[in-house]
Amino acid sequence: MSIRQSPRKRASRQTKRKSTRGRTRRLLQTKVYLFYAIADGAKREYRDEDGVDGYGRTNRIPNPRDMSLIQTFVNAVLQPANMYRIRAGSIRFLSEDIPQKGVPIIVQSIRIMA
Repeated sequence: MSIRQSPRKRASRQTKRKSTRGRTRRLLQTKVYLFYAIADGAKREYRDEDGVDGYGRTNRIPNPRDMSLIQTFVNAVLQPANMYRIRAGSIRFLSEDIPQKGVPIIVQSIRIMA
């Protein structure tokens, strides 16, 4: 048993297909910066020089005003934005607790260019 669509529905589906085929899609360029450090269990603030070498060519924290999106992970857990403050070259944790010794700290900064 087949279900037939009304001619009106078929026409609207065809119109939608035609309107999307005529468009050219433009990909936006992005640039991703990664900062990777290992917590020492004592510091609340980490700077570019605390980054571990070998984890990408841009192991630094860029100016947040130039970025479209910034995400911070401590021990692979995404941190809420109110738990840290980022400035060019540094991240400061604002919570009472500081990252435990030996856990990774990753700051991912993404810039979307139009």
